[in-house]
Amino acid sequence: MNEYAIYWIEESVAKNYFHKSDLLHRFFLECAENQDEIIIRKQFRFITRKIHFYKFAMHLKTFSSPDIMIKRIGNRVIVKKGEETLCLYIENGQLILKCNHLVSAVSVLFPILEDIHPYFFVQGKDTPQYGWISPKPVKAQDDESQVLYNFL
Repeated sequence: MNEYAIYWIEESVAKNYFHKSDLLHRFFLECAENQDEIIIRKQFRFITRKIHFYKFAMHLKTFSSPDIMIKRIGNRVIVKKGEETLCLYIENGQLILKCNHLVSAVSVLFPILEDIHPYFFVQGKDTPQYGWISPKPVKAQDDESQVLYNFL
């Protein structure tokens, strides 16, 4: 099974870094390598929102389609549709997804996550894949500190 970390990204960060996924990817890799550094932990808490697992599991049960079976077993949630099975749990502030194929997560889990919040970032733990769960275009915030013209 492949393993993926899913991060709930704060909206202001997501809007500024939506087209800079490589920076988020490198940051989360650095977080995994340097978990004990205080500055990195503070940055991680600023960038991400905490996922409340019980509320998350209840949302999955409430908003999934009838053909998807969701079962909570201790601190894990099993999501099953047909032959595909996904396993979810929380570890170090990230939602961990275990699945055989990312395609099944895209069709089964990601639409439910989009209901919760549009800015979830997924990063493979044992694969080089990473990106937003839903690559919807996000308008960049107006930054008045950047000047695109010159008065000279």
